[in-house]
Amino acid sequence: MTTHPIISNYIVIPVLAVVLAGVLYMVLRRREGVWSKIISILRVSLILVLAFLINLRPAMKRYNAEIELKNIDVLFVVDTTISMWAEDYSGDKTRMDGVQAACDYIMTELAGSNFALIRYDNRAQILAPFTQDGRSVSDAFSTIRQPDTYYAKGSNLNVPYDDMKDLLISSSKKEERKTIVIFISDGENTDQTPLRSYADLEQYVDGGAVLGFGTTQGGKMQADNGYSRKYIQDPEKGGDALSILNEENLKKIAEDLQVEYINVKAPEELGALTESIKTGSSVRMEETEMITYEDITYYLGMALAVVLIWEIITLLLQRKL
Repeated sequence: MTTHPIISNYIVIPVLAVVLAGVLYMVLRRREGVWSKIISILRVSLILVLAFLINLRPAMKRYNAEIELKNIDVLFVVDTTISMWAEDYSGDKTRMDGVQAACDYIMTELAGSNFALIRYDNRAQILAPFTQDGRSVSDAFSTIRQPDTYYAKGSNLNVPYDDMKDLLISSSKKEERKTIVIFISDGENTDQTPLRSYADLEQYVDGGAVLGFGTTQGGKMQADNGYSRKYIQDPEKGGDALSILNEENLKKIAEDLQVEYINVKAPEELGALTESIKTGSSVRMEETEMITYEDITYYLGMALAVVLIWEIITLLLQRKL
């Protein structure tokens, strides 16, 4: 079993302990029989235990599970240049925070598909070839780190082209597969290299989108040199450097690939995209030797609802509500 707490246990446990102590104090002060007090304490304790377990978000391991597989290959191409850590996503979050949330959303909505991941900054790197193991792709995402400012050499949107071509061709050779590209960037092309055409790759693409992150007002970037963090300075204008979203470049890539362009402000905006990708895809059930995880929070929530209904009925019968 694995857990993913919604709120840290360091907060939840003391709060629940205080609530339990308050309940014990009130119950013990009542002029009731011993058994009545014990039952009251047990009911409240059960509610608190269930609340604690729900907060843990437990998931049970399942071996050799039957999973739903889709005939979809989804290729994520992610810009990991330093500008993707500009702080202008959903307030002051970094663009990469938004990228992670968007990719998690897409992978959840298209569960059962094959996923692959290319990251690029000064060079491109295939972090994960096409695989049905979504967890390994999520793990690959978790390895992405902000580049050192001494390593960064500017943005070049042409860098991932060759690796994209290789993976797209490999996907297109599979029978009855639907190949999807999710190209993610802020569109900056700061090393002055002209943007090449992606049109030759369109023949291998069945759908997808170019996702833009950032704002036209721009966002500041903190430098991470391993020992300190401070905002990167603009050597020409002075003050904090700003990274500006370049939608023109992103729309050009989208046009070349014949997919839509979306400026992402929240993962939920991608609902229409994932639904359109599902349209026309085929599904089959297959036994797999992979370990999968089944979230059991729903069942705990149902149990809590039953106990709460029991508590309300009890209070009504005792004319205490």
